[in-house]
Amino acid sequence: MAKPKASSRRTATPRKPAVAPPQLGPEAGPTFGEMLEQRGLLANTSQATREIIARSTVLAVERSQVTLRAVSCLDCTAAKACCSLVTGAFLYEAVPIAARLIRDGRDTPELREQLRAAAHRMETTHRSRHQHPCVFLGTDERCTIYEDRPSVCGTHLVSSPPAACSDPAARIVKLVGPLQDTVPPQLEEQFCREAGLRRLDVRYRGALPRVVLLCLEAWPRRDYPTFLAERSLPAAHRYAWASR
Repeated sequence: MAKPKASSRRTATPRKPAVAPPQLGPEAGPTFGEMLEQRGLLANTSQATREIIARSTVLAVERSQVTLRAVSCLDCTAAKACCSLVTGAFLYEAVPIAARLIRDGRDTPELREQLRAAAHRMETTHRSRHQHPCVFLGTDERCTIYEDRPSVCGTHLVSSPPAACSDPAARIVKLVGPLQDTVPPQLEEQFCREAGLRRLDVRYRGALPRVVLLCLEAWPRRDYPTFLAERSLPAAHRYAWASR
């Protein structure tokens, strides 16, 4: 009896289901610190703030020659009463400060606790009543982050005697810094775009110790866009209340 012919049809090999490419979120990208370094934002933010301070000082000196009111801050040796005020900073201004603290080995749990306590005092005390030395003011009355201080610290100039700043009854003659109200907000918008931060209804700005603390906390994180957005919003509102 003849054998039946084998079928010429081949059994179809079952196809493997297509594997969708992985959805890469922020956690797969660089950390906040790595991003700043890779995009050159660390150097750019520091340079931008230094230029604002330098240009403001030049303008103040030129104006003093017209008004005959010298800038008394340039050679001040008095107690630094100006370093006890409610002080704000944009997030981009806090970046070089955080980098300096990390580089110098000063980012310790003790410092972070000091930053947290100083931020709480600033955010819950109206500026008219806040008289606490800045957390970055050394025991010798010298700023320990002077080269990286925020622009408001370098453009807050007076022509009255330096000693008057420590006297509540004295009349302080302030020198208006025309760049302070215009340039930093523009730089903040540029920084947020280049850093890929989320747009908020407020600026990434807050009490100086708060934004420095946020930078330190965000430095090793890959989800920094979400982290900074969630924490910068309440920080901005608290600073706005204290400085109003």
